[in-house]
Amino acid sequence: MRFTDERAAVVAASHRLGRAGMTHGTGGNLSMRHGDHVVLTPSGCRLADVTAEQLVVVDLDGTVADDTTFRPTSELRIHLDVYRHTSASAVAHAHPVASIAVANILDELPVVHYTAALIGGTIRVAPYAVFGSRELGDAVAAALTDRTAALMRNHGSVAYGDDPDMACDRIELVDWLADLYLRSAAVAPPAVLTDDDITEVVVTALQRQYTPFPGRNV
Repeated sequence: MRFTDERAAVVAASHRLGRAGMTHGTGGNLSMRHGDHVVLTPSGCRLADVTAEQLVVVDLDGTVADDTTFRPTSELRIHLDVYRHTSASAVAHAHPVASIAVANILDELPVVHYTAALIGGTIRVAPYAVFGSRELGDAVAAALTDRTAALMRNHGSVAYGDDPDMACDRIELVDWLADLYLRSAAVAPPAVLTDDDITEVVVTALQRQYTPFPGRNV
């Protein structure tokens, strides 16, 4: 099973996050679903350097489905849980500095800019659990309810989309919003938008035929 297009898309997105400094060392991982299989980055890779040949294919139970010497990322459970509980076609997980900083001080990142509507509104923080654990996978899945991204305490962030680029767009947006919150809070309590404000943003975008905002029912 080659999954040539999926491998190319995952590699390109991995290099994108690596170049953007969205992770450190061998942290972070990406995946893309194709039917009953998932193509994902291997354990211990550097996103900026990963190659298509290093990617691993698993089924939806996590069983390796191709002939490879590489092992799937240790965060495999997170990816599979996201696919089970959402409409995701791709998942990105990274360790951006601003996202981790916010996740360590808040239970939920409030809406400090209207583009948070692209995520679904406020961004929840999944409580800490050790990487690769069922507890962490369950916590992330819960934090993603009606959202397309979540933060992870003492860890990082995760986002999903229709393809790896969309997942990267969202994980980068989360970090931008986290940085914006931190800069604002350093001066004064930030002004935040309400659920009604976010609903208005989505309705206005739809009326003007902008790309719909996934993760939000209006």
